[in-house]
Amino acid sequence: MKTKLFLILQVFFLLELTTSIQAQNNTWCAVMMEGNYAQTYDNNPEFPAAFIKTQWNKGQYITDLTYSKGEWYVVTSATSYSQQAYYKDKKFPGDWVEKKWKEGFDITKVAYGSDVWVVVMSKGAGLTNESWGKRGNFEGIKEFILGKWNDGKDIIDISFGNGEWVAVLAKGADYHKQVYNWGSQFPTDWVNAKYKEGKHITSLAYGEGLWVVVMSEYSNNKSERYIVSSEFPKDFVQYQWDNKKRIKAILFNYERDLTKSFDEYFNAGLAAANKNNQDLAIYYYTEALKINPNHATAYNNRAWAKYLNGQCLGALGDVNKSINLSPTEYSYHTRGAIYNCLGRCREALSDFNATINVTNNKKGYYYADRAKARVCLGNIEDAIADYDKAIALDASNSSSYRTEKAKLVKKQGEQEKPTITWDYPYNAFVSSTEPTYNVKACIHSNVEIKSIQLYLNGQTFTSRGFGVDTDCTESVNESVKLQNGKNELEIVVETPYTTVRSEKRIIEYKSSGGGHYHALLIGVENYDDFAINDLEKPIDDCQALESTLVNDYTFEKNDVHVLKNPTKEQILEKLIYLQERLTKQDQLLIFYSGHGVVKNEIGYWLPSDAKKDNRLKWFSNSELRDYVNSIQTQHTLVIADACFSGSIFTGGYRDVTEFACAEMEKIPSRRAMTSGANTVVPDNSVFFKYLLKKLRENNTSCLSAETLYSKVKPAVIYNSPNNHIPQFGVMPQTGDEGGNFIFRKR
Repeated sequence: MKTKLFLILQVFFLLELTTSIQAQNNTWCAVMMEGNYAQTYDNNPEFPAAFIKTQWNKGQYITDLTYSKGEWYVVTSATSYSQQAYYKDKKFPGDWVEKKWKEGFDITKVAYGSDVWVVVMSKGAGLTNESWGKRGNFEGIKEFILGKWNDGKDIIDISFGNGEWVAVLAKGADYHKQVYNWGSQFPTDWVNAKYKEGKHITSLAYGEGLWVVVMSEYSNNKSERYIVSSEFPKDFVQYQWDNKKRIKAILFNYERDLTKSFDEYFNAGLAAANKNNQDLAIYYYTEALKINPNHATAYNNRAWAKYLNGQCLGALGDVNKSINLSPTEYSYHTRGAIYNCLGRCREALSDFNATINVTNNKKGYYYADRAKARVCLGNIEDAIADYDKAIALDASNSSSYRTEKAKLVKKQGEQEKPTITWDYPYNAFVSSTEPTYNVKACIHSNVEIKSIQLYLNGQTFTSRGFGVDTDCTESVNESVKLQNGKNELEIVVETPYTTVRSEKRIIEYKSSGGGHYHALLIGVENYDDFAINDLEKPIDDCQALESTLVNDYTFEKNDVHVLKNPTKEQILEKLIYLQERLTKQDQLLIFYSGHGVVKNEIGYWLPSDAKKDNRLKWFSNSELRDYVNSIQTQHTLVIADACFSGSIFTGGYRDVTEFACAEMEKIPSRRAMTSGANTVVPDNSVFFKYLLKKLRENNTSCLSAETLYSKVKPAVIYNSPNNHIPQFGVMPQTGDEGGNFIFRKR
């Protein structure tokens, strides 16, 4: 039968309930709520997939679904949903639900019938933070619901099938102040009382001989009617449709067939389990236990089915009942597997021991499962022995047992890997001005060490041998001769099971003297955020400066680092690199060309991943000062060609007295030169033009940063469109003692 009505929405109001029939077994309940929207229902022995698709094309979506006496009943309505999907499976489709949640769908209906679960999910339901739970008894689902209520969620739907309760709760429903009631009969008096309090039926369920009715308050009162009947109440539905009401919920409380015996249900459970339909097996064992509630094997079998379904907590209650009624090797084995599932490994091992001890008919999987408990407890050696017994007893499954054993053998070898800890050099990269370096490392091993080799630049280092240090199984303590430049160290330890290589260490050797010149040149012209204008010159400026420093001054090519459009992380990585490598004899020049801003009196450089409206990826002057302070050079000079770059001085910049180069070189300095004060400067930088020009024109062997500034400053003032004034001074709180950075000609 198909019926369809299209009416206009009206204001909802509450009417007093007039229809009420006491529920009996195998009865329908239909709830009708005031509403003027298109609605259709259909019933069919097969799942009504074609009907649903047709209704979807008409803009109607599934709002209710139930199964009765071999037929599916589906209700579709005009709703706020924009899209809908459903899934049918013998198991509750939890993985599919997770996938659809990520796509923006919410569970709007759950039903069970014809040995399958059906989950309906919709877009546009207005729900948030949705969750579902499945429990093996009504007490369990009540506890789950209470926990979600405490989180501020409401019941969206509740259903029962195959001995399992499923509840769906979420935030964002158009109702609140929920209550629910349950009992062997439909709670007519309770429902009528709640109607008077302004509540309405929002979910129905039937299972384990219990009617469950959920009632909620809507933001607007709505007229509602319901009926319970032995047949589908089509006349009632039609009458209520004619009176501008729509189907809110329909449910058939299918009861167990009282003509079936315990053996029929029990054997049906065995058959379902053999087909790996554990949900159906649980249902049949549940029905069997209603007839004979003291059958130990039925409890054990239902526990095993729940265990295979991942319902380990519910399974534990069943297997404990089985053992209390009649302990057997099978029930101990079942409980051991469940304890393993729950992470209670010592109890699992105890039960597996009991399983093996109470029978002479020992099975291979008894030992294989005990091996799992032993692995959980870290006893790899005994677990391997158990797999050997399993292989000997069960040839048909020996392949899988051998695979698990091989994993354990490998794991055992990994557990026996020695560890190598560097004492000197401790950091991954160090520098040295001495031609020799004392290398020291500690080796810990639980197994015999066959050999230890120290490699220097890929070649085995010949030494007088290795010794044993305090708290070390063996140790390396050698003085190695370094070659000029980078030297790579590695230790290789060999045991009967494995070969282990240490982390590599790099020692950069440079002879002592006046130190080495290093430069970090940062050019940012392309920004990820379209709200920040791209620039044209910064990278070209960095490359031009690099060429001048390397060709005209004492900067080596390998010591000049150019970052093109770096992110903030890349800038920090390079500063950390310099922090770990430079010494007090070295000189460092940091140059930045790109956007600069001031926010709340704090100056920032903008890396390529900076966002205009989010300071998370901005690089602040205070961060720069911290790194300048931590990099242990003799002299550090920062040159910033950016808007508001004068903020690097935190409000105070001053000229510095000039001394002779030799004197200035002896005294540490931390200075900065900027293209302007706290002002905007042009992209086509006049400052950089004259900075580069003065560096290239210099013909003295010693050019201090102060002298360079004195040459650049007037040229910029006289030639910039807005008379920009470059700045020069001490970077505060960075360790400056009055010296100056010296550019030395080649």
